[in-house]
Amino acid sequence: MVRADDVQIPSQDGRPIGAVLVHPNVTPRAQVIIHGATAVPQRFYREWAVHLAERGLAVLTYDYRGIGRSRTRPIRDEPVTMSGWIDDAQAVQRWFAARAPELPLVAVGHSFGGQIATTLLPEADAIITVGAQGGYVGRFDGPRRHWYAAVMRGLIPAVSAAFGHLPGWAGLGEDLPRGVARQWARWCSHPEYLFSELPHLRERMASWRGPLYALSFDDDEFASLRNVQWLLDRFEGATIEHDHLRIAELEARKVGHFGFFRRSAEAELWPRVDEFLARVGAAPIVSEPDRVLADLWYGTG
Repeated sequence: MVRADDVQIPSQDGRPIGAVLVHPNVTPRAQVIIHGATAVPQRFYREWAVHLAERGLAVLTYDYRGIGRSRTRPIRDEPVTMSGWIDDAQAVQRWFAARAPELPLVAVGHSFGGQIATTLLPEADAIITVGAQGGYVGRFDGPRRHWYAAVMRGLIPAVSAAFGHLPGWAGLGEDLPRGVARQWARWCSHPEYLFSELPHLRERMASWRGPLYALSFDDDEFASLRNVQWLLDRFEGATIEHDHLRIAELEARKVGHFGFFRRSAEAELWPRVDEFLARVGAAPIVSEPDRVLADLWYGTG
């Protein structure tokens, strides 16, 4: 039976980062850290974290400061920026790697999490990205380009100034601290995206060497293929395997930006990542009894 423990990890400013560590029922063969997407709380990744733990991996999920379990003050008083979220990711990855330095470390990055996964120290031994992309609005096609430009250059700055934060009802998920929302909007308005304000990350990303498995989907409205490819091109030293899947060729009717992490993707999509993990020596096969026990533990059966 897998077990989940709540943990708190100190951030750069000393405030706690709320995390959940999912333990397998065997000695783990590797550790997996999940870096989440913008405005997506860690609880969204719970079922997939359990799936990985069933396969003998220790899995850590967490929330960036200002959202989910790491929201420790009124949202209007939250000073963190998206650059600060990168600091959070680094603090958590450092803590997790130090916990069992003898184990391989695999970093999973969803969207924003995939944008920063290779820039973090200590470095991961392997990286998996899902819907990770450079967010520049100019690399979208047709009307979507103009809509996203209006959102990033007009709506987000105006709404976050009026409310002191970007409310979740604006369509992004969790409430976002104002500094996060406004910096993200600036990045998405620039062809060099996060490098426009953090140029030192370009070298870190280019110099990382290791296996990288990237998943993207042609019905993902938030990650155009051009933006996905732009990001992958920045990983100059990585050994990249990119699966860009067409929804017409899948049994699933929709995957989009979030569907991979839902239980509905277990049969068709999750084995793709399991296979990659097995190839990098990180995932044994789980028995059916272990899977059933895990489902009962989490109430997902």
